[in-house]
Amino acid sequence: MGWYLHIDMDAFFASVEQVLDPSLQGKPVIVGGRSGRGVVTSASYEARKFGVHSAMPGFQAQKLCPHGIFLPNRRRVYSEFSDRVFAILERYSPTVHALSIDEALVDLTGTERLFGPPLKTADAIIRCIEAEVGLPSSAGLSTSRVTAKIAATLAKPHGLIYVPSGSEEDFLAPLAVELIPGVGPKTHKALNQRRIKTIGDLLKHAELTVRYLDLGASSERHHHHDHSIGNETTLDKPVIEIARMEKILWELVEEVGGRLRGEALFARCLTIKIRYANFQTITRSRTLPAPTCFDKEIFEIVSDLLRQNVSPGRAVRLLGVSASGLRSSGWQEPLLNRDKRTAYEQLYKGIDKLRRKYGEDAIGAATPRNRAG
Repeated sequence: MGWYLHIDMDAFFASVEQVLDPSLQGKPVIVGGRSGRGVVTSASYEARKFGVHSAMPGFQAQKLCPHGIFLPNRRRVYSEFSDRVFAILERYSPTVHALSIDEALVDLTGTERLFGPPLKTADAIIRCIEAEVGLPSSAGLSTSRVTAKIAATLAKPHGLIYVPSGSEEDFLAPLAVELIPGVGPKTHKALNQRRIKTIGDLLKHAELTVRYLDLGASSERHHHHDHSIGNETTLDKPVIEIARMEKILWELVEEVGGRLRGEALFARCLTIKIRYANFQTITRSRTLPAPTCFDKEIFEIVSDLLRQNVSPGRAVRLLGVSASGLRSSGWQEPLLNRDKRTAYEQLYKGIDKLRRKYGEDAIGAATPRNRAG
């Protein structure tokens, strides 16, 4: 039996700003959306009381919270804090999966001899993050990874929910089905059409339980394969130059690739999102002949999609990259590709290790300027 701890930082970007400037403590801090054109990337809980939330247009946030303190998005600073948090997590487990810059899955299986019962370890981790980094976090602890994720969501802000072994279904049954990771609006609508509104309703359908939940050993190989992994950024100033867009894309790709490798997943489909200054948004996708999780391969595809689809001379205010069609390794591929894949796996394993130890800027396998043709 395994134990999984899902850690989710509370209002991460805004909380980092409050740590760096203590005068912001207790105030409605909003990261992003300063010009009214941008999008909110993080809002403190003081700002959320006014209805402000991430992905909300800046002008709407300003209307809801006119006294809010709007700050620029300082991603490199947040990455440094993220590295400090992950360094703490790695003290407690050799298996830490980075799900995003502010979210992680920690495998606590077999750590009892060193740190005691998993619940004690979970509490110690949360306290350690707050004491050493100054940031609040929430967590869910369960024998199921999906259950741990849902528990962490319900524990916010600054809480810990423990789901004992054997009580997973009792915990999940009354909850709304849209709390399951990967159940977006389309899936939610489809499930509702089948009169599936709660997770308890879902549990009555064995094939859907295997698809969306990881409560049984047989479902382990399906975990999270139905969701997408993505990253996007709203620019403080719209960009016209393709070279500048590619530099931004590369930073997005590095995080998407790192998350894919952290979850041991490979993407079969890559998508680019482009939003112009007038809010017109387009998305373009490409299905790959063989799945990938490598930054260089991902970047070559999305940069090609960018060049083929962006309108010359038009100002772009948001760029995004997402990976879908996720699967575990083990697909069939031509024999000649295997040596290349093995070399890439060894290369990126080393790169991820160095980035985790020394920061995301420590090393890279390629950049827009020196990528191979």
